[in-house]
Amino acid sequence: MSRAILGATLFGDSAHLVHVETRIGRGLSRVIMVGMPDAVAREARERLPSALSWHGFRFPKSKVLFNLVPAQLPKHGLPLDLALAVSLLVQDRQLPSPQQPILFLAELDLQGRLRPPARGTLLASLAALKDQCQIVLTATESAPEAAIAPGVQAYGLVDLREVEQFLREPQAFHPAVAVAPPENPSRVRSPLRLDDLRGQSLAREAAILAVAGRHSLWLQGPPGTGKSMLARRLPGLLPPLSATTALELARVEALLGPIPAMPHRPPFRAPHTSASAQALLGGGSPLRPGEMARAHGGVLFLDELPEFARPVLEGMRQPLEEKEVRLQRAREWATYPADVLLVATSNPCACGFATHPKIPCRCTPGRLENYRNRISGPLQDRFDLFVEMGPVSADALQSPPSPPHDEDILMLLSRTREFQQLQARTRGFVNSRDVEISILRAAGLEPSAATLLRQAAAVIPLSGRGVLRCLRVARTAADLGGRPKINSADMRKALSLRPLPVKEEVTTAPPRSHLRVTRHQPRATDEQAPASPN
Repeated sequence: MSRAILGATLFGDSAHLVHVETRIGRGLSRVIMVGMPDAVAREARERLPSALSWHGFRFPKSKVLFNLVPAQLPKHGLPLDLALAVSLLVQDRQLPSPQQPILFLAELDLQGRLRPPARGTLLASLAALKDQCQIVLTATESAPEAAIAPGVQAYGLVDLREVEQFLREPQAFHPAVAVAPPENPSRVRSPLRLDDLRGQSLAREAAILAVAGRHSLWLQGPPGTGKSMLARRLPGLLPPLSATTALELARVEALLGPIPAMPHRPPFRAPHTSASAQALLGGGSPLRPGEMARAHGGVLFLDELPEFARPVLEGMRQPLEEKEVRLQRAREWATYPADVLLVATSNPCACGFATHPKIPCRCTPGRLENYRNRISGPLQDRFDLFVEMGPVSADALQSPPSPPHDEDILMLLSRTREFQQLQARTRGFVNSRDVEISILRAAGLEPSAATLLRQAAAVIPLSGRGVLRCLRVARTAADLGGRPKINSADMRKALSLRPLPVKEEVTTAPPRSHLRVTRHQPRATDEQAPASPN
């Protein structure tokens, strides 16, 4: 009984190898399969006789026992047809036994042709590599995906006859090659350019800060001010994915379906406002990753943030802090990476014109309060940058692109990354996004900046998390300027972009019509006039 014939199964966020054992004994002609197979694996008993006979192999007319080891692990998500067929033919001495462990990963049709797995090919290939199995036999369509795993030799075969030829003469076959990324991924840019956005100098500056330090960004303003346009252009400013992040993202995508090649550009995911918590965070049976995990290493864009359901927004709080999504169910659990650059947009009120300088707001105080309360304070506190965007004049819309241009921004961000890499030797970190207060202070904080932060914390409602996030943004502003220490200008910029809660004042209690709500005035930009009172 060969121990070199392996299949695979999916469990949670990874794949596990399955040893396929076969015993042919005396008795009535029947097939028994043990080891917690799912319905798809049990149906292979009906496909195997036809697939084998099509290529001249015989199916034993006696009792056949298949044992899937380990028995306590549910078998689902990946096809076991090819592993079952090879194990049966080797036990019946119709095929030679493999001399080394081989992962057989394909489904068989009634004519014995190999069909690719619907999902999980890369995960199975990585599991094989982890268990010292370096050869994967699969369908031709899925071989390039299996070859993505470093050190794995993946062979794409057509049918059972080619499987027999491989087992007899493996040197006659050549392994598949994974689809290579572009020679210079940094030059593969999105056709969307930040130059398309006219005006909004403060929002552009905040976008550069967000990309340089991977800080969460919240854009608010009336309809048509360029919030979504700006958000959709951020992925073009991000650098190519690192090898580690690209493999983590590929593992996530492999849980959902075939992947043509290793990703090299940061993803951009924009779920609809009707998305459920399961769609955003992951879930289902079996477990599948959600939009947050699929945006790993890239941008997660939540357009019209207050329109998302409350459980969806509140479910993001822990993953935003821990950079991963953990799902625990009764029979399965999974951990997905979720290191995302969160970008959100919203209107200032339900009608959208509370801060418009010319169009009056039509919201009642109750409607305004209800709209504002859709986003909880703890979630607001997890945003590093907040920009109130105003309308742009017609002259600005028809003017040439506002500086800095995309090429200058990309050059600035490249210099900033080089500066962060050099400074990492002395301060112990590259990006300030996940650094604690003590480390940030030790990395360099001028006395004037520390005094300004203390004064601001005494005046404006800054939580402990808010103070830490101000320090992180100030550190990124200093990196953009090439300064080893944070000065007062960096701290002032971080404080000016800090999201603050909206204050309420009641001029007179009864009647309700006398309730007056006052809001923080939007931060002025070059194109925005002072907001008129509601």
